[in-house]
Amino acid sequence: MNRIKKNIIVRFFSIKANNSFFDDFILIHNANQANEKDVRIINIREKKQLIKIHKELQHQNGSVFFLSIVRERNTWQTRALGNGKISGIPLNQGIIGDPYYFLVVPKDKIILGFTTGLSGSLKSTANTTLQQFNKDRASKITLEPVTKEREFSKLKELSGYNKLHFKVNSTSLMESNESTPGLLKQLSTAPFMANNSEIALTFSEIGDNGFTENDLVDIVNYLSENDGCSALTVQGFDNEGVKVHLDFGKAYAIFKTEIELRNKFVDEKKAQEILLNALNSFDTSILPDS
Repeated sequence: MNRIKKNIIVRFFSIKANNSFFDDFILIHNANQANEKDVRIINIREKKQLIKIHKELQHQNGSVFFLSIVRERNTWQTRALGNGKISGIPLNQGIIGDPYYFLVVPKDKIILGFTTGLSGSLKSTANTTLQQFNKDRASKITLEPVTKEREFSKLKELSGYNKLHFKVNSTSLMESNESTPGLLKQLSTAPFMANNSEIALTFSEIGDNGFTENDLVDIVNYLSENDGCSALTVQGFDNEGVKVHLDFGKAYAIFKTEIELRNKFVDEKKAQEILLNALNSFDTSILPDS
């Protein structure tokens, strides 16, 4: 069987949660392991999500916890056989979907992960997974991408914007969710959209024609976390009227690698190796509390 080369991008998120969350996470994780309840299937907005926990790992950053997730893709409706028979997909033996892999590092209060599925849902899948380890349901868990540069704080400090430019692969927009900005939802359903094509757009009249500054910020927040976005820049003015150019393609802490596969998906053993390599490369000095 021929090997397939696949590019992997690991993203890092800081976890904002109640102080007791990380102790609770470890206790719940270990209790499930001890009771051999290492797999759980939950329902999120009519989609199933399988969560599988693995044995605690030791790292120079202390204990780390590897999680495998499969998030259902309900766009899979039928299967077609070589004889021409078309039928529904029986799901009584499991679920069909995309794999997500995460590594939780309680000491540094971060979670890192990747998917070979829809990259735009990586953050929301991580958040949903962490909620399953949250004892205090009244306490909210939020995830923020770990940034190397201060682009996002600079964005909010600008007194005005005059240009937004981005390039994004159409496939990464095909499955929108509640966090997808309205403009990108409209793009994803446009008749000219084709799978695996690149869309390049520039908005140079911010505030006119219904495209507001809030729309710009929402799109930047969404696309900057999307693996399918290859370019994302904003031009604006500071309080003194000086032109400022911000490049968000270099703002986030990420880990890139290329691997060879015999299958179309990354298995758990390889995923764990990738995440540990990513953690080894991570500079903890850029974390907010460092």
